[in-house]
This record gives sequence, C-alpha cells and structure tokens, in this order.
Amino acid sequence: MRRFLTLLITFLSLTFFLSPNSNAATVVVISEPTHRLSDGVFFDDLLAQKLAPNGELGLLIYSRNSGVKLWQIDPATISEIVEMSNGYGVQDGAVASGQIIAAQWLTQFKKVTRFEKVLSLPYGNPSGYWIDEISKEYSSYLKAMSEMSLEAILDKAVDGVTPYNSVQQSLSKPTINIFKYAQRQINLLSSLVDQRELLTEQLRLMQLLNPKIEDKELRTLVKDFDQSITKMRSKLKIKSTKFTVTSEAEELPITIVNDFNSNIKLKLSTRAINSKVEVAPVEIIELLPKSKQQVLLPIQVLAPGDSRLLTQLTNLENKPVGYPVYINLKLSVISPVATWITSGAAVLLFIAILIQSVRRVRRRK
Repeated sequence: MRRFLTLLITFLSLTFFLSPNSNAATVVVISEPTHRLSDGVFFDDLLAQKLAPNGELGLLIYSRNSGVKLWQIDPATISEIVEMSNGYGVQDGAVASGQIIAAQWLTQFKKVTRFEKVLSLPYGNPSGYWIDEISKEYSSYLKAMSEMSLEAILDKAVDGVTPYNSVQQSLSKPTINIFKYAQRQINLLSSLVDQRELLTEQLRLMQLLNPKIEDKELRTLVKDFDQSITKMRSKLKIKSTKFTVTSEAEELPITIVNDFNSNIKLKLSTRAINSKVEVAPVEIIELLPKSKQQVLLPIQVLAPGDSRLLTQLTNLENKPVGYPVYINLKLSVISPVATWITSGAAVLLFIAILIQSVRRVRRRK
C-alpha cells in the first residue's frame, strides 16, 4: 500500500511539472486603431459594432472563458470607448449608436478584469520601428504615460507595460516627413512649455503609428494631425500689424500671444528686409499663462519709404518657435542724411541768389 501511494504521488507530481500549458494564462489583447479625429469627432461608427456582445471586442469580455487571464490593454482604445460612452458625434452626420453599447462594455470590462493581471500596451499600440525613428528619446517617457493613462481609466494599478509593436508598417515619404516635423515642433515647444501640455499631440502621434490603420484612413488622419500641429504651433505667436513711423527713433509696440497654460520665457528675433531701418535687440521676454503682452521694439529710421521687419519668436537657445511674421513699416521720416543734403542744397541756393543779386547791383552802377 505504501509503495502504491508513493507511485501515485510521484505520478501526480510529474503530471504537474510536465504539463505547464494546463496552468498557462490565457492572454487577451484589447487594441483597436483609432476611430476619431483630433477634435474628438468619430469619422465612422464601426467601433460601436465591435463593442457589441457579438462584436470583435465584445466577444473578448462577454464570452465565458475559464482559466487565468493576462490582459494586455491599449489605453488609447479604452479612452475612445470612454469618450463614446459619454456621448459622441459622427463626422458624416449619421446617428451615433454606440453610447449605451460602450457604457455596457466598460462595465463588463471592469468586472472581468477586476482581479486579473493587467498589462498596458504602449498608447495606440505603435510600431516600435517608427518610435525609434521618430520619437526614440521619448520612448521610456511615453511608456510611463501609457501606464498612467490606463491606471487612471481603470482606477487600479497595472502590472507594467509591454514592448512596442514589432510590426513595421509601410509609410509614404510625405507621411514620414509630417510625423518627423510634428515631433520637432513638440521638441521645440517642450523647451518652453510644461511637457504635459504637449502630451495630447505626442500621444496622437503614437496612435497614428499603429500598423493596423488602413492606408485610406491613414491619409485622412495624417492630414487632420498636421492641422492640429499647426494649431499647437500657433499658440505662441506674434500679432501681424503695420506701422507708420514719423520719428527718427521709435519703439514699436509688438503684441505677443501665449495661449498655453505655462509661464514662458523666450526671445524675439527681428531683422529688417532693407537698409532703411535698423532694429535693436530686446531683453528676454516673460509671458504669463493665457496672456497677451506688448513688447517695445526699438528702431532707428535711416531713410524714408517702405520697409518690413521679419519677426520670429525663439527659445532661449535661439531656436525658432511658432511662425515668423512680417511687420510692414511706412517710414514718413526725413533722416539726418536727407536733412543735411536738403539743408545744404538750400544754403547753396541762397548763396546763388545772393551772388546773382550782387551782380545785378553792380551792373546798375
């Protein structure tokens, strides 16, 4: 009997150690390419169909699969579902059908993941290849932001972040140029602005690097993203204006706008397009959040006529931020040189008249 029990225990032990698949966790991945434009409007209503109980994302949480589960969740996808559950609009004016479906899906999702292990995918599940090409210096930061974003939505701690997507999608050269341009603008503004204010555009870039986005949709999304980068870049700007200058030396009131929520220190770079005017440098400018401020720009007029100033905001390392602006000048001033020439001509004319008068007097005598 003792020998039989020994053999039974040995058999059970071997069965336990030699059958790891019976104890392996079922991995469930929830990730979907974006269905929204930068302004939050959905460009289609397909996400609602996928969230239905018989839809692609609905089956992942409504089906009763037994066994331990490991959830890998894209915070960008969950964020879009949350927005849908709060009410949303569709670009073509179609009736939005997914608000209740999204709310029910979220309730079920939190229920089934409550006691399960959850990992965050990098926000938008982007291609690791293109992250290295475009946003490599922010790779660790973006992963941390992805984890924090998912934790905020789930209201629970997650167990880390998965590696970036190993798939490399084919991107056109114009698209790559737009993405790299966007990253450069984010980098420049981050030298002046709290980086969290630029996080929306940075995360949006990650979303658009998802390899599952169809080419037709990607073209629309890239154009929309380029417009949003233009808006972001325009939050720091110089008001375009024109002046009529009537004095040899003047200080022009230049209006600078800061639409960010950060206190900003920057410089104003100015160059005259011709030699009719000279411009003096200004001190470092400090802008309060959400403010407009006038800066006095000293100029010296050298000749009358028309001129223009090319103005550009820069960071403290003299790298340009925002867009350059031309300021038109009408110079209604007689310069010292012109005054000297005019005065000299008047004196010569007076002398000529005097000599002529003397000659006439002599002739009469």
